[in-house]
Amino acid sequence: MKKNNLKNLWIGLFLFFVNSTLIADNWPNWRGPKANGVAPNGNPPAEFSENKNVQWKINLPGSGSSTPVIWKDEVFILAAEKTGKKAAGSEDETSNERRNNNSQRRQRPEGRSSERGSSANRNGFGGNSFNREEMMKRFDKDGDGELNDAERQAMRDEFRQQFSRNRGSDRRSNERSRRGGRSGSGSSRGGFGGGRKPTEEYRFSLISYDRESGKENWRSIATTAIPHEGHHRDHGYASASPVTDGKNIIVSFGSRGLYCFDMKGKIEWKKDFGDMRTRNSFGEGSSPTLHENTIVLLWDQEDDSYIYAINKKNGKIKWKRERNEATGWCTPVVTTHKGVTQVLVNGSKAVRSYRLNDGKLLWQCSGQTGNPVPSIVVDEQNAYAMSGFRGAYIAAIKLGGDGDLTGTESVAWTANRGTPYVPSPLLSNDRIWYLAGNNGILSVRDTKSGKSLIESERLTGISGVYASPVSASGKVYIVGRNGSIIVLKDSAKFEVLASNKLDEKFDCSPAIVGNQLFLRGKEHLYCIANN
Repeated sequence: MKKNNLKNLWIGLFLFFVNSTLIADNWPNWRGPKANGVAPNGNPPAEFSENKNVQWKINLPGSGSSTPVIWKDEVFILAAEKTGKKAAGSEDETSNERRNNNSQRRQRPEGRSSERGSSANRNGFGGNSFNREEMMKRFDKDGDGELNDAERQAMRDEFRQQFSRNRGSDRRSNERSRRGGRSGSGSSRGGFGGGRKPTEEYRFSLISYDRESGKENWRSIATTAIPHEGHHRDHGYASASPVTDGKNIIVSFGSRGLYCFDMKGKIEWKKDFGDMRTRNSFGEGSSPTLHENTIVLLWDQEDDSYIYAINKKNGKIKWKRERNEATGWCTPVVTTHKGVTQVLVNGSKAVRSYRLNDGKLLWQCSGQTGNPVPSIVVDEQNAYAMSGFRGAYIAAIKLGGDGDLTGTESVAWTANRGTPYVPSPLLSNDRIWYLAGNNGILSVRDTKSGKSLIESERLTGISGVYASPVSASGKVYIVGRNGSIIVLKDSAKFEVLASNKLDEKFDCSPAIVGNQLFLRGKEHLYCIANN
């Protein structure tokens, strides 16, 4: 009996080791095999360019800011492509809008702004372009950094009144006002920075490429649809990264549905969660998380927000928990601590931990800023949560807590400077790497003590950053939006190993498998490897 138990133990350990090694040799999900940005067995080159160490470079269809995921010999990406099919009546509406705009330009005296713009400028509202700082100062009554429905309505009413008081002196401006409709609300663009509601159909696809050659293996269309709202100008409709366990590929197109594909691109099931209403129509971006046979999906929005656990085998909901949160874009992280498997999710009101098997809220901890985007990273003891919109905050929270941990000893350390708005942090070798806002300004802290190791170091050649840093074989890769890619030594001291440049705009986070670095640009997918 004892021999059988010992044999079973060794078999279990062997299977665990094989499975762990297999996952480590892939990049199966957002932020890699351990969801922390590290490729344990990776070793891509530090130096590359358009003419050096590019194994292949291929054109991409449509758009998408999701990261590539890699399993064995395949690279998977998501894409949203315009089909050219217009919504009923949209072409006529576009023509009318064009005629109105042309009429306004003809009536406007050369060298002068329109009366609408000038009257607004005289009263400090920035004309047709509108000064965000002035508007937020005037109308953001609750001080949360965004305008809710009531505050937006107050803004519109104020602009209407102001415009009405100033338009009488110019008859032509008055005529333009009647033809153009209401002034300056920005509602047609979904709020500040949001995109106009599309009038064209999109095709939403999962695409498989050969890892060695870049040749397309297959393309599977999940659905075609005209999205119900717009997106941020730097965003898109394929922003959530897929996740795979080598048996299935789980894909979220948000309001277009959750899909389970087999490894050949056949849809096994799909599930509709309705339309998400995002803040200012910035769009959707939280990726699904997969742990064994459970999919975790975050649904934080301006209407009712939820977190779901879904059975991977059939798409049925295991549990659903309401969340007191507005729109968020972070991706849930699953970890096991002292035998308890929990789901960690950031939020503007609190970081929360849910028990995976039944959705019970284990603990929560407040302190984050609004618009949470960065994903949480974890080690054996702590969860590291951060946000950087209209403020800065990072907290190292002990995993074994219970209840409300805000201000308790369960918060190991905090900091309030230089945290990211969009890029997620990198956790490597007991150090946490992160960027300030969306800028090329780097900070590194010791995870155990919170001590600053590198403080607000500006990365030469990099200004804007959306991509999250990644690490492999003692090298940290930071990808700028302008195609500049800096490689740093993974150490407590700042040391640049290489500065590279590619002729592409990058908003997607990289992926590393073996000696290959995969970079998804706006128009191309690169595979970087030693030639």
